[in-house]
Amino acid sequence: MFRALTAAGAALAFAATGFSPGTAAAADDPPPDRVIIELTTVNGRGCPAGTMAVAVSPDNTAFTLMLGPMLAQVGVGSKPNDDLKQCQVRMMVRSPRGYTYAIDRADYTGMLHLEKGASGTVSVKNNVQGDYSAPMKRTFTGPADESWRISNAPDPLVYAPCYPSSVDLNVALRVSAGTSDTSTTTSFLALDSADGYARADFHLAWKRCPAA
Repeated sequence: MFRALTAAGAALAFAATGFSPGTAAAADDPPPDRVIIELTTVNGRGCPAGTMAVAVSPDNTAFTLMLGPMLAQVGVGSKPNDDLKQCQVRMMVRSPRGYTYAIDRADYTGMLHLEKGASGTVSVKNNVQGDYSAPMKRTFTGPADESWRISNAPDPLVYAPCYPSSVDLNVALRVSAGTSDTSTTTSFLALDSADGYARADFHLAWKRCPAA
């Protein structure tokens, strides 16, 4: 069900999504050898089966996690549990020998339509192994019909241990009907992009590990 893209597949994925690598504020130059990222655990009703993929940029400064469409909604056409969609992902990162990384910034984009009286909340948490920071939340209120973007930049940076380590991602979308009329209208909040994928774009900072 899960797959790690090859170097050629990663290049195609970055070209298709319009993602621009090379934006991480790295402490050291990125490693020249390939970084390998594998999806190890995926849970939640917000993660459609068979749509998961991870693509590393050719210069090792970023990677994109693609999850497929992720949509929370209330009102006409909605099912009872559609108001909350969650996805928890664990990725194993295998850095080239002698290097360690930190998540310099994570970007999330999507769309929303909220009727008057409705609201929606995006909660995102991305942690490298050993980082226990709290999730970042943003709430939108209706009426609204727009695209949205959230950037999560840890301060200070937390670097992973100097051995294969994990990155955990937890995304939750919640829509509340509030005083809106759910018998005639629909409000939704989506993690989505122009190419139809729910995506999280991670920018990496690198540094060399201490000499043994």
